[in-house]
Amino acid sequence: MLKIDSGRLQDPKILSPIEIAKECETRGRLIVQFSRPEAYTPAILASLNEACGLVKDRLQVRFYGHYGGRFDAMTLRHLPETRNLAVDCLTAIDNEEEIGRLPNLRLLNFGVFELDRPDFLRTIELRHLARLSLGENRKRNFDLSPLADCELLDSLFIQGHSKGIDGLEGVPRLRTLTLSGYAKKHALKFVNGISTLKELKLILGGRADLDDLSSKSLEILQIIRVQGLATMGDLSRLPALSALRIEDQIQLKQVDLNGASLKRLALINCKNLVELPGLETQDQLREFSASRVALDLDGLRDREWPSATRSVRLFSGKNKWNDDAAARLTARNLNERGDLWL
Repeated sequence: MLKIDSGRLQDPKILSPIEIAKECETRGRLIVQFSRPEAYTPAILASLNEACGLVKDRLQVRFYGHYGGRFDAMTLRHLPETRNLAVDCLTAIDNEEEIGRLPNLRLLNFGVFELDRPDFLRTIELRHLARLSLGENRKRNFDLSPLADCELLDSLFIQGHSKGIDGLEGVPRLRTLTLSGYAKKHALKFVNGISTLKELKLILGGRADLDDLSSKSLEILQIIRVQGLATMGDLSRLPALSALRIEDQIQLKQVDLNGASLKRLALINCKNLVELPGLETQDQLREFSASRVALDLDGLRDREWPSATRSVRLFSGKNKWNDDAAARLTARNLNERGDLWL
């Protein structure tokens, strides 16, 4: 019997390809992960490779940890059937070019803190990747320009790296982009060149404004803990925007909605946010949430919401007020469970 916790099978001592395939069928996705070299014997790797051949990218093979040691990517020669690979949360690696020699690789999570190899992406067959996650290294020095060769890339996460990021302009299928720790000295103008982009998430890093961010295709924007952000600016430069989440922005005092036409809006832990000019123009707003903000919550609770609105969730620092507000909104049929990332 496989001992699986939260969709992860940790350092298994035996593996049955048939059992793995059944679990993937039941769960939709499974991660088999190894934290130390002793855990992946040739027999384990052979069975795992067979399982990868059976279930394709529904099975992620993950190597992480190896605390006090290094991961030798020569191990991957035993896994030619792997399509979904994570080599992350590692301190050091040897023979990292072996990742690029996997013939069936389609999804890759990579993060090795002490890897000082700016040309790493040139060792990967990028044309075949559908999803890529790049964690930071100590120097944050990957050259991202080879990403221009990503013909099938749909989803991309980049932590800390920025050199050559203009190479993303023109990537033909990129729909989801997450930038974590993106330095304020680097511009966001390249985003407008990604004509297929639907969702952008900015996490950490810093900048005073988003004035250089524009996109005709962007539908979902999430801004989380971006240090120093004081204004969202004119949202009309994002004409397709329908969902906006802003979280942990303590300098933000106002979000001007006049240039937007939103269906979802979530404002979380923006303690100095006091104004939402243009809220009255959002007649397509389906879901609204405000938590730990300086807005007039009584006014938001009692206002006449548009006929399109199905969910309003308001949270103050007082449980009694929260419970009363929830009851009043439920009585007005404004309690539908939506998708507000909460």
